[in-house]
Amino acid sequence: MVRYAVFLRGVNVGSTKRVKVDDIRSTLSRSFSCVQTYGQSGNFVLDSDMGKENVSSAIETDLEKEFGFSVFCIVRTISELQRIVKNNPFPNAGKDELFFIFMKEAASSEDDEWEHNEDEAKRIGDVIYLNCRDEYHRTKLSSGFFEKELGVICTARNLNTVNAVLKL
Repeated sequence: MVRYAVFLRGVNVGSTKRVKVDDIRSTLSRSFSCVQTYGQSGNFVLDSDMGKENVSSAIETDLEKEFGFSVFCIVRTISELQRIVKNNPFPNAGKDELFFIFMKEAASSEDDEWEHNEDEAKRIGDVIYLNCRDEYHRTKLSSGFFEKELGVICTARNLNTVNAVLKL
């Protein structure tokens, strides 16, 4: 069994795609074991014998069947997530300034560094590290920006959330 971190994109945000986390956990528990949640915005850990891509595909299929709308799912093994935190290129970023923008797959773009105002972002593999000096909702370098810029599905989590997921 492999332990996976699962980040859902767009669930429980705004007025659409509102689903109780307990309902998502119940749905995921039909196909996976040891399902745990953190927060109300689509952060899960679970165990599975399936490979990472199969876990993602199964979750997306199960959630669409259960709730009637598509949900994008980004999956990392716990060891990958630990490595992502360890490889942070912004070691001096405050705990409220560091964000991880997870890409569903690696982008083909050759760009790997961005700056806007005082915000800086660096891409390493399929993760963009964001040192966000102001509030995340104010930065141009958001997951939405990178989805358009790189043409891949993205979702962002702050350092506190990633560390909490790692502790589950």
